[in-house]
Amino acid sequence: MKPVLRASLSLLGAAALAAASLVGPAPDAEASPQVYNPCTRLSAGQVRFSAYGAHRVTFATAASRSSDTVTITGCVRSGAGYAQEWQDWGYVGQKGFAAGSTWEDTWKSPSGSFSITEALGRRNPGTALQYHTVNPRSRWGGERGATYNQYFEGAGGESDENLWYYMNQGYYEQAAVINYNRRPDMPTVQGASFAIFFHAGRVPSAGCVSTSLPRVTRLLQTNRPGDRIIMGAVDDVFTPYSSNPFGAISAKYGSAGGTFGPLGAPASDEVGARRDGGAYQIFRNGAINWSPRTGAHISQGAIRSAWARNGFEDGPLGYPTSEEVGGLRRGGVYQTYQGGAIVWAPGVGAYATRGAIRSAYAAAGFEGGPLGYAVSDETGGLRDGGAFQLFQGGAVYWSPAAGAHPSLGAIRTAWARTGYEAGPLGYPTSDELRVGTGVYQRYQGGALYWSPATGAHAVVGDFAAAMTTGGAFAAVGFPVGDQVAGLVRGGAYQSFQNGLLIASPSTGVHVSAGPLRTAWGRTDFERGPLGYPTSDPYSGPGGALVQDYEHGRIAIAAGGAVTITGSQPGAGA
Repeated sequence: MKPVLRASLSLLGAAALAAASLVGPAPDAEASPQVYNPCTRLSAGQVRFSAYGAHRVTFATAASRSSDTVTITGCVRSGAGYAQEWQDWGYVGQKGFAAGSTWEDTWKSPSGSFSITEALGRRNPGTALQYHTVNPRSRWGGERGATYNQYFEGAGGESDENLWYYMNQGYYEQAAVINYNRRPDMPTVQGASFAIFFHAGRVPSAGCVSTSLPRVTRLLQTNRPGDRIIMGAVDDVFTPYSSNPFGAISAKYGSAGGTFGPLGAPASDEVGARRDGGAYQIFRNGAINWSPRTGAHISQGAIRSAWARNGFEDGPLGYPTSEEVGGLRRGGVYQTYQGGAIVWAPGVGAYATRGAIRSAYAAAGFEGGPLGYAVSDETGGLRDGGAFQLFQGGAVYWSPAAGAHPSLGAIRTAWARTGYEAGPLGYPTSDELRVGTGVYQRYQGGALYWSPATGAHAVVGDFAAAMTTGGAFAAVGFPVGDQVAGLVRGGAYQSFQNGLLIASPSTGVHVSAGPLRTAWGRTDFERGPLGYPTSDPYSGPGGALVQDYEHGRIAIAAGGAVTITGSQPGAGA
């Protein structure tokens, strides 16, 4: 970025400034000691911005963010660490370093770790970097648009840097392009600063790093595409905590913005020997967890607290397999794990879903379905080894024998009246199923039916089998009451919209409805001479409607004539 001297400096003042710089400026009141061994610190993993295993790493560090004078150090890979090749001094932006990103006209250099892949100058000094030989039409894009923060040749606009002019001023005799606000490090954002170079001609600038021409030339001659520069105030760059400088946790931390990212500063050393060969490091605002199978992922906030409740990586969720992902209904966020996921929503909190219960939740549409968000973790210890989890719209229950199924609305309320899984219905064995104008759900001991007109009622035992497999629903409709016992010889009945189901131990369950029931009633029902029905209604000869009983038969002809056989004369009159 334009190497502009302070406007108020005279030539004499500029000379005095340069002379003073040889011994360094007076330290700021809050300045930290300069770090003169950055290669050793990098080898120990005590750098907050990842070097991503680069072959060569150049450091440009100031004693404080407000200082424009930096110590510049070249490091090269050596065995399991880095060795120092050279050290020098130089300048950055007139107002020092920004705390992370920077924007145009702030006169601050960005802090962070940036790759170097491109260079420019008067002639190629023998660099492996992509090189632009500067000519009178050479420009660096500062106008908003397609050429922003790119090299191009043309007339240029008011904000485009005239590279030929600045080269002939001595600043761009040689320059390496620092990939801030440009790929491959990051997408280019219009207005987030352009032309951040490592260039010749020591002078405070609008954001570049500058040092002597021989030092810049050496960097161009030795650096490979993808080597990096790490720059910033010493307190922003270095940490007393160690991690593997070539490891996935260090790389993840760097890609997340280092000390200026969401995690903040390191708060522990990297800790290894975890489950499945994993490792983690704690930061001010969370952690990074890594395993060979899952890679490195950030863990923070309410989702991390929920993971802690579930035993971290030693629990059923295992390691995270993704970062947090937003965009869910009503501002929700989730993170996936080896054994499930944790979902958070405002006003709800964060809860894990896993295993068969999560599969049932998925089938119901996750948070976008009738269950909504989870409002508890999974709870075990139920009858027959079962478990359940509560959601905004109900619950999901699971047992080894019945599988996992949602429990919702009025049907769930009716199931609660029977004692949930501990009652006669046991666990649900199906999701809610549409039938007629309502729904029903099957259970180990029966079924629950609901319609707007009748509400929800349980149908249990043999009555439930008659409804779901015997076709009785078509004859009687939805239940309007619960099963009633206490009839003669151990019988029972249940009322439905269009009639009854009635049973005895010796006759089984049968439909009693319509004119056949009316005629049976005249014989005093099961108490009379006909006893209990032994068949459902069926079609007889001539289109007659017929039903058999323990001791007789009722037939209603097509014309409406009623014939009762097997009853005593006058019975039930």
